[in-house]
Parts: sequence; C-alpha cells; structure tokens
Amino acid sequence: MRWMGSRDLLLIEAGRRTLKNPRFIAAQLCRLYSFTPTSDPHIQTLLLNTELTLDDATNELRWIIAEVRAEANKMMARGKLPPIEEERVEELVKRRSAGEPLQYILGSADFGPLNIRCQKPVLIPRPETAHIFTRLSSTILSSVPSLTSASRPSEPLAILDLCTGTACIPLLLAHLNPLSTAVGIDNSPAAVSLGGANAKALGMEERVKVRYGNVFAEPARLLGSEGKFGLVVSNPPYIPLKEWEQLPKSVKDWESPAALLGDGKKDGEGLAFYERIAEMLPDLLLDEGEMEKKGWKRAPRVAVEVGLGQARKVEEIFKSEQIKKTEIWQDQFGLDRMVVGWS
Repeated sequence: MRWMGSRDLLLIEAGRRTLKNPRFIAAQLCRLYSFTPTSDPHIQTLLLNTELTLDDATNELRWIIAEVRAEANKMMARGKLPPIEEERVEELVKRRSAGEPLQYILGSADFGPLNIRCQKPVLIPRPETAHIFTRLSSTILSSVPSLTSASRPSEPLAILDLCTGTACIPLLLAHLNPLSTAVGIDNSPAAVSLGGANAKALGMEERVKVRYGNVFAEPARLLGSEGKFGLVVSNPPYIPLKEWEQLPKSVKDWESPAALLGDGKKDGEGLAFYERIAEMLPDLLLDEGEMEKKGWKRAPRVAVEVGLGQARKVEEIFKSEQIKKTEIWQDQFGLDRMVVGWS
C-alpha cells in the first residue's frame, strides 16, 4: 500500500516490535514522561497538522521522545554531550506538525523483523507490504523440502525486485529465506544509494545487490552477471493520476511522485508498470526446466503488490502461457493487495 492513516501505521508497527528492539523499549519507557494530551504544548503543536487526531498526536509524541532519548544515549556512549532533550523534542515536533512523515523524522521504519532506513523522497515501507511479502516467503519455503534436509534445493532462489526503493522487499525475502539471493532495481539514484546502505546496515550486502535500472528499458539491461531469475517481485508505482489530489499531504508533498504514480494519463488506471513487467517476464525468468533442476519448481514465479480495486485487472494482465496459475491475496485488513503467479 502506498499510503494510510498515521494512527493505523503506528499501531500496526508497534504491534510488530519485540522487547529485543531497543527503540520499542525506549517507547515503553517514555510512557513515564508525564503529559496531559489535551493541554501539552507539544500535542497542541502536532495537532496543527490536520491529518493527525489526538490519538495520533499522543502516540507520535511518545515515538519522538523515544527517538530523542535513544539519540542522547548514543551520543553519551561516544563521549559526546547531547543537546537538551526538550529542545530536540520541540524541533522534531515542529517538523511533524509541518507534515513531514514520522519515518523520515525518525530515520527508519520497521518492516517485519527488519528496521529499514528511510529518507526523503524514497518511498516509505508500509506494514501491508511487509505482511503480504512475509506470506510470500512462507509460500516459497513451503514449496520445497526443509532447507536443512539433504533434498533441499541445490542452488539459491534468485529474486529480482523491480522499483525496489529502500530495498525493503528483497531484504525481507532474503532474511526470511537464507537460501536466496536478490537484486533490487530502481531508476532513482537516491533509492539505489539508500537501498545499498540498508543492505550493508543489515549485513546482507553480499546476498542483496541494489543497482540502477529502468523498467521501461530493454530487459537485457536489467540482467547483470546473475543472469535470469527464479522469481520477479515488485511494489511498483500504481496510483492513478486522477487520485493524486486525494492523497494526504504527508504523502504527496514528501514521497517521490515517480514512486507513487502508475502512469501520467488523466484517465489512466495506474497499470502501466504491471503491463510492462508482464511483458518482460519471458526475458527475465528462468524456464521451468532450470527451476526444476535447481529445486524450486513449485515456487511462485511472480508477485506484485496492487492498489485498491486493481487486483482483478492486474491478475488478467499476468495470465499467460508462462504464468498458468494466479491468486489474489489479501493484506491484514482483508483488502486485495497482491497478485501471485506460478508457472
């Protein structure tokens, strides 16, 4: 999903955190910070952002306080004197009040079990995306014998992620399936740089490569030394131009339009990237014989996130001689969110 209410986003992400996550611990501890939501000046400043409810502002202030305290602890551990916490909190609150997404302010977002670095204008990872791609990983692993058994696949599953952004999707899939490698492609230099930094920060730079590429260029340009892939995934731009003005300001004023808009036509349905990806699949995917030889014959071959109301049309786009079976999967809210295809 490309956007959602900030309150839902915070509650979902908070639910995914564990006590092994230092930021979650800080967030729990910061509840000791006493404030009355209806009168606290920071809350009142946050409420100048009309997209926030009182509950939103209260939750986000707690995350901001947690971040400031985490920053201060890191600086003190390095022998540096941190800025006065109250002044730092006020600075971050003003940024959020002006509409800047919380994930850009904090510098990261949780994505399943991973913490992904975020920076403007690269698309912010969403919890719906983590949910459906976690299910995809489970489906991949259930399609083969145990990875610790003698009959496990003979070679890693090679995954190609188109429009990779922060590289959150290939990093999640590689993290959940140790017998896989991935390449993330994006035509934004900022995204390529950030995606590479995320791979390095998570210690996966050897298994997950991020490089520049254009989906609308010749398919051969997307294939590096790795050759063809066993699985192609994508969370491409899919918002129709006619829906652009309906997006929250915290989305359209901060995140890259190129990462959001599915086409530039006034009457378009946002399907241009799906049509292009489907067209390229024969040039990008290994044939069935190669997949059987490597031990991944029953694994999905393509999986794409879709926007609201697009699933049936996208499913039809991907049905072909190569993709013989398709399914539509729902996110954690019961909304059609992914189209998956098998050979």
